Amino acid sequence: MDLKYLKTAQPIPGQGMSFTLYEVEGADTIVRMLTTIPDTGKVSIYPKPPVKKLFAPERCDASNAEEFQTIWEQGENQAHK
Repeated sequence: MDLKYLKTAQPIPGQGMSFTLYEVEGADTIVRMLTTIPDTGKVSIYPKPPVKKLFAPERCDASNAEEFQTIWEQGENQAHK
């Protein structure tokens, strides 16, 4: 499975920047996704994402497997608390 990693960012008033990271197969099929707000430490993981196709992947910034997996593990740890 050939995967690539992409991310987007947007400000959340009163919380800081929110980042959404995507694990993508092929051109635009979302395998997993997560959102994180580093300033608050909140991470939400989506092993079965509600959206399956990434809209406008060319508008996303590049990420990598290490960044995605590190934040994913933080989200898993939060879910088990």
